[in-house]
Amino acid sequence: MNEPFRHQFSVPFHQVDQAGILFYAHLFTHAHQAYAALMDSCSYSLPEILERGQYFVPIAHAEADYLSPLRHGEAVVVEVWVESSGNSSVTFQYVFNTEGQTRATARTTHVFIDPRSGNPVPIPQALLEQLAAYTRPEQ
Repeated sequence: MNEPFRHQFSVPFHQVDQAGILFYAHLFTHAHQAYAALMDSCSYSLPEILERGQYFVPIAHAEADYLSPLRHGEAVVVEVWVESSGNSSVTFQYVFNTEGQTRATARTTHVFIDPRSGNPVPIPQALLEQLAAYTRPEQ
C-alpha cells in the first residue's frame, strides 16, 4: 500500500492573524513547501527545473478546505498524495494534521508547459514513476 510524502512545519508567528490563527492564504505557502520537498525527494528540484528551462510547472488550479484553526506554534504534518496524473498535469492532495487530527486539506493541479510556446508538454516518465509511490489508493 502506498504511503503519503510527509512534510512538517510549525505555524510561525508572522503568519497568524490577531486571533493567533494561521492566515488562510498561508495554507498554500505550506502546501507549496510540501510540494517542493516532494519534488526534491524525487530529484526534481524546482530551482533546477527553472534554471534548465526545459519546462515550467505552474499551478492551474488550487483549492482548500479549512476544518479547524491552525494556531501559532502548533506542529503540523502535511501528508502529500498524488491524486491523479495525466499526460501533462498532476494533481496533489495535501492533508494538514496536528496530533492525528485533520485540520485542513488542499489540492493543487500543476501543468508541465514549454516555456517558449506555453503549450503543455508530457511529464517526464522518470518523475511519473517516482510519483507513483505517492498515489493515493481508492477510498
